[in-house]
Amino acid sequence: MNEVSKIRTAIGLTIGVFLAAMEGTVVATAMPEVILDLGGEHLYALPFSMYLLTMTISSPLWGKFSDIYGRRHIYVIGVIIFLIGSAGSGASTSMEFLIGMRIIQGLGAGCITPLTFTINADMFAIHTPLTFTINADMFAIHKRAKIQGYMSAVWGFSGLVGPLLGGFLVDWLSWRYVFYLNIPFGIIALIMVSYYYRDTIEKSTLKLDWPGTILFTAGAALLVYGLEVWTIWMVVLGLLSMFFSWRLELKHPFPLLPVQSLLMKIPRTAMIQNLLAGMAYFGILAFLPLYVQRVEAKGATTAGLVLTPMIVGWTLTNIIGGRLLSRISLFTMIKIGFAMLTIGFAVFSLFYNSTIYFLSGAGLIVGAGMGFSMLGTLLAAQEYSPKNELGSSTSSVMFARTIGGSIGVSILSAIISEQLNASISALQSAFLWAYLACLLFAVLAFISSFNTRASTKQTTNKRS
Repeated sequence: MNEVSKIRTAIGLTIGVFLAAMEGTVVATAMPEVILDLGGEHLYALPFSMYLLTMTISSPLWGKFSDIYGRRHIYVIGVIIFLIGSAGSGASTSMEFLIGMRIIQGLGAGCITPLTFTINADMFAIHTPLTFTINADMFAIHKRAKIQGYMSAVWGFSGLVGPLLGGFLVDWLSWRYVFYLNIPFGIIALIMVSYYYRDTIEKSTLKLDWPGTILFTAGAALLVYGLEVWTIWMVVLGLLSMFFSWRLELKHPFPLLPVQSLLMKIPRTAMIQNLLAGMAYFGILAFLPLYVQRVEAKGATTAGLVLTPMIVGWTLTNIIGGRLLSRISLFTMIKIGFAMLTIGFAVFSLFYNSTIYFLSGAGLIVGAGMGFSMLGTLLAAQEYSPKNELGSSTSSVMFARTIGGSIGVSILSAIISEQLNASISALQSAFLWAYLACLLFAVLAFISSFNTRASTKQTTNKRS
């Protein structure tokens, strides 16, 4: 592929990831109107939760399918599924039908997001044993980091504009256009990627480990949903199912999970770091608005504004991080990111009973730390994973982050929920323990970042 085709492909991918990311937030402002039109108040949360659930559990499947059948064909299928779900959601005549369409949308989004970063890695990567001393390798990873940083920034930007755009469409047109708007932009993304992108891998004759795949998918679904509704037997059964899936995968020649990558220290550490960071970041992201409303007695708008610095911090450092890699190493950037994440949660803990201005400042540091560390860990996992596992390795990193978010929300819910009806001071104390829990997760991620560089030589030799 020439540079023009790569850039045009990247633009198409960026449009696609923006739609998939925005769909997780834009629907929130439309749901009150949806309920008035379709009824089904008791099903209010399901269009959100089913979309996120299917997006999460399907992403490892799409990543592996792309390793077997090629990125281009699988991406096109994912976008088509997403557009079918969007059109069906907009045409819904009942809440039950809307929930079904959102499930289809989530399946498509589970393909679009990981394959966006996988295709970018394919376009701007040299899959040779890496020592980070070869000029061509350095150029490839810097180019990829810049574009990946912009794509990740678009993901963060969608979290800011999604609710505003949803409100505008509902007020001036109809809630149905929240879904219909995806169609023209989705078609543009589909055409650009299918026309300009050329696969660097050929269709394989590999056969997927279906027993292990079914066990893993069922286990992931039970784990995510069990954490959401805090049902212990679902969580335990989900973990057991995923454990037995891993045992089967180890013995199968064509596993769903990136077994080779997980046996290597750098990709494995990147996944653990994403799990820990997801626990800390998404856990506190879910509860900060509650603190602002209950303790500070502010409105929902102010509560939303407190989250803005976290999202802005992540967005800016994704862009900055791609440019910094020409001056610092990939592993240094990961350390900086987790150091900032640790400092941010330390500030949260020290000023737990201060005004929202201190919380906003701490949130900015936390978001900036996530931007550096998440970009760095994703690049590290891609750079040190075997080429035949690039898709499944990329999706597994993002899957680990999402699962971490579910675990973090559940842990913080257990800490905070009992004090919701207590005094303000008791609720502040509960939030202190929540901040300290997040600080522990960040510290563990920061400590783990010192073990990756030492294993570079070993990993390089293994890939040779």
